[in-house]
Amino acid sequence: MPMKRYAVPRAVLLDLALLTLVVFLCAAWYLYVESQVTRGEWGFSLDDSWIYATFARNIATGQGYAFNPGQPTAGATGPLYALLLAVLAAVFRDVILPAKALGIACLAASSITMYFTLRSIHPGRRLAPFFGGLLIGVSPLLLWGALSGMEIPLYILVATLGIHAYVRERWMLAAFWWSLGAWIRPDGLLLAAAGIFLQPRPTLRRVGAAAAVAAPAILALFAFHLWIGGRILPNSVYVKIHPGANLGAGVWEMLREWAPLWGLTTRAQDLAIHSLVLLPAMIVGAVVLLRRYPALPAFAFGFPLALAVAGASGGQNGRYIMPMIPFGILLAVEGIDFLASRLPRWGGWALGILALAALAGQGGAVVRMGKVHGWNVENINDMQRYLARSIQENSSPGDTIAVNDVGAMGYFSGCYVVDLVGLVSPRRSFPENLAAFRPKFLVIFPGWYRDYLTLNPATKKREIWSPDSTFKYVPVAGAGLRFNTICARDQMFVFARVAPNEEGPPQVQMVWH
Repeated sequence: MPMKRYAVPRAVLLDLALLTLVVFLCAAWYLYVESQVTRGEWGFSLDDSWIYATFARNIATGQGYAFNPGQPTAGATGPLYALLLAVLAAVFRDVILPAKALGIACLAASSITMYFTLRSIHPGRRLAPFFGGLLIGVSPLLLWGALSGMEIPLYILVATLGIHAYVRERWMLAAFWWSLGAWIRPDGLLLAAAGIFLQPRPTLRRVGAAAAVAAPAILALFAFHLWIGGRILPNSVYVKIHPGANLGAGVWEMLREWAPLWGLTTRAQDLAIHSLVLLPAMIVGAVVLLRRYPALPAFAFGFPLALAVAGASGGQNGRYIMPMIPFGILLAVEGIDFLASRLPRWGGWALGILALAALAGQGGAVVRMGKVHGWNVENINDMQRYLARSIQENSSPGDTIAVNDVGAMGYFSGCYVVDLVGLVSPRRSFPENLAAFRPKFLVIFPGWYRDYLTLNPATKKREIWSPDSTFKYVPVAGAGLRFNTICARDQMFVFARVAPNEEGPPQVQMVWH
């Protein structure tokens, strides 16, 4: 008996083609701005992206799961992403453009997945699914994440696949996707827990089945990090979270970082990412779906709060709280649909106009965020990448440097890198690192180490002495940013190790970009 073939309706194919085209066009705008601002020097909008690039290169060239070749470390936040990027590096002998292509593909797939998710909730409907998929595809922050070189777009895709399984009431599949997400971002453990326990009308059997599906991925993740780094989670977790520290202030700051994602700006530097129209619609959608799909509103509103309680920040451009965007958009679309179905015809038309206005506003934010992306890349190129190349030109293979931003330094300097922050190196105090490694150069934001700076009365320059006073560091070069959009400080300096009686060069070679 011949198998019955399922024909995809032409209207659905058209929708999918349009969603994909929109993602590619928006990404093309971001890439165009990047090429113009950086004068064709492709790069990444975060220094952390170069950490992944360094891991990928070392894995691809047989140097192991390591930042410094041959030294395994749990310094990559997302092992699955690092391994996937390594495959691309091995195939294409490059990481920058392949990482961007992967990000664009993941975002397009997330847009399409959201489309099918909303079709599962509203079978036979076309407008609401297309609107939801479009909001994902033209999300300014998700586009930024797609081109950042980070794990963000892959995680968004896995999270969205989990949402799709969840709304189809395939609880075990949802638990699988969301537990797999923990291999990309450790906060995926929270989403995995939501998939296991936040089922409508949960039974012990269903919860147990979901837990049984999630457990292998989670336990394997713990075992992997325990083997690589001696602890069950990546180093970034221990560096970047501080549970219980200034809880009230942390929650307030997280709220200020979360609000611009939904159009509420409270600071001059804030950029309204999505339209304010979506926020009340999100709240309505959360109420409507709370009993049917409790994990969706719980994660959309609870995830930022959980990070705040853990003492984490929202990250540059809100990158740590981006995973809640697909959840918020789904709730907003459901809220708009619910209100439209219960208002008089004129009210439904008015709501439709507001939805179009929200989409138009989001399009304007795409234009602005594309410019932010371009300048983010330029800042990293002009500071961390520029100084890393300067170090390469003034050092020998095997030299050791100590830095507070490790990404580009690891990829371009050609030196053994000591991470003063502790992402890819064991956490030690600043004096301990100097004593243990005697680095040839320090590349730092001096303000982070002001307690160790002393003023030389003869040269009027700040110096850093070793713990035993057998050597010291003097500033020799630096890079400054006149228009800083992403780096933690406007200036970064190179300090060279010299003998106690040396004074170093009379002038610091400072280059301003």
